[in-house]
Amino acid sequence: MIVNAEREPDFSLYYLGSILLEILENTAVIPIEELLSETKKRLNREIHIDFLYYALDWLYLLSLVSIREGKMYYDNKKINSTQNKTF
Repeated sequence: MIVNAEREPDFSLYYLGSILLEILENTAVIPIEELLSETKKRLNREIHIDFLYYALDWLYLLSLVSIREGKMYYDNKKINSTQNKTF
């Protein structure tokens, strides 16, 4: 799922994650429904909500996003991946 040669690159977690981060950088907080709508606009195509959830899960595991009260928040943290700590 992260990179799948049999699937279109638009649905890779890397690409979707970059689009989601770009949207969240510009808005800081957004309801999930609006995030899906904006993602569809940026991709200029339909996308199943599952792909959005997979990308959000990945970004959450990286400590880049959080969800509170049904809204997505961009947690702009610098992460030192060699030490696995936020600094």
